[in-house]
Amino acid sequence: LFHVACHAVSIYPSNPGLSADWPGAASRAIVGALGGEALFLQGNCGDINPWRRGAGPVAEMAAGIAKKAQLVARYSTKLATSALRVGRTTVKLPLTPEGAKRIGAETVDAEIQVITCGPLALVALPGEPMTELNWGIREKSPFPQTLVLGYSNGNGAHYVGMPGEKARGGYEAGVAGAGTDECGRLMVDAALRVLEELAPKK
Repeated sequence: LFHVACHAVSIYPSNPGLSADWPGAASRAIVGALGGEALFLQGNCGDINPWRRGAGPVAEMAAGIAKKAQLVARYSTKLATSALRVGRTTVKLPLTPEGAKRIGAETVDAEIQVITCGPLALVALPGEPMTELNWGIREKSPFPQTLVLGYSNGNGAHYVGMPGEKARGGYEAGVAGAGTDECGRLMVDAALRVLEELAPKK
């Protein structure tokens, strides 16, 4: 299981076809190095793109991730497993005037899901959350190993950052982000509430 936060657009726009892009190449490289199966989890990468694009950079990225996976495997410990626990909540995200016009509503429902197993928690956020949502959740999560995923459970408000991101401008915080400036905080707070509900009671 490997978790990386970076848009899978290394072949875009030169290849218009379907592609597993760099996650596919990284999965194959990890299997070649460690055996077994490799499952990719997309992190919060609304504001992270590959530095370079094309077949050469994809191969380089795959080799680098596989090398890191080998190092991690060498020093890994077994996960102290327990029964899977699942929680979810839906939060209404307020939309900007432009976003409301585009979507045809004043708010959009965003499903936030949490799956835990022992000290591991997977948090699934909709849309294309930016990196700061990941930090906001991981810093306060009661689970020592917390992985925050984007692109889960629908579009949400599309690109979402933390309060203050809109003032910085740019594509993600502008036309591509349908939600208002507080949407990121609403999603982080909702995720933390579910994590606390699922955490072992002391």
